[in-house]
Amino acid sequence: MSEKRFRTRRQWHNTLLAVWASPFVVLSGIFFGVTTGNFLPLWVLLVVMLVGFVIGFVRDRTGQSTYHIVNDKLVMVRGNDRLVVGPEDIVDASLIDRSGARDYIKLRSVEPTKDGRSGRETQDGFLRFCTIDIGLRTYSFGLGRGVIDRMPNARHDMVLLRMRTGGDILLSPEYNQEMVDAIGRLLRRKEESATIG
Repeated sequence: MSEKRFRTRRQWHNTLLAVWASPFVVLSGIFFGVTTGNFLPLWVLLVVMLVGFVIGFVRDRTGQSTYHIVNDKLVMVRGNDRLVVGPEDIVDASLIDRSGARDYIKLRSVEPTKDGRSGRETQDGFLRFCTIDIGLRTYSFGLGRGVIDRMPNARHDMVLLRMRTGGDILLSPEYNQEMVDAIGRLLRRKEESATIG
């Protein structure tokens, strides 16, 4: 029995953004308070920063996923959610970045699905085993998302797994190219066995 295991990646983009923004916001509140004698805006900004930090932490702290290739099957697990797919269910696997993944699922969410799922259900299925927030929902009117997209480690690619059922899945392995190569080998073995058979 051959097994290949892939660790998932987690990035604390939203939390880091809140931490980096806090000195500027707090200094602005202090400056306003010192110049006007009114420190109420400082307290409001401190509460806003605390709420932003909590929201960022909650969004970044997703459950851990695991990906295994066992006996020519790809097994994806996240908590109690488990999905096993064979090579016959997979169209291909390719690398995709955070903004590309966001654009891809937005486009797919407006198209009618084969199984009648809504746009929100399509998005949830797409991100079902992904441990990175790709910025589909934003509380900063897109400003925070734009900053995060420019962060160096936000440009690390993820793996887009296209399925024959149309229920594509986004995966976030630590070694993304290695996983794409492993899935490619899995698909080639299936084609070779079909040719021989």
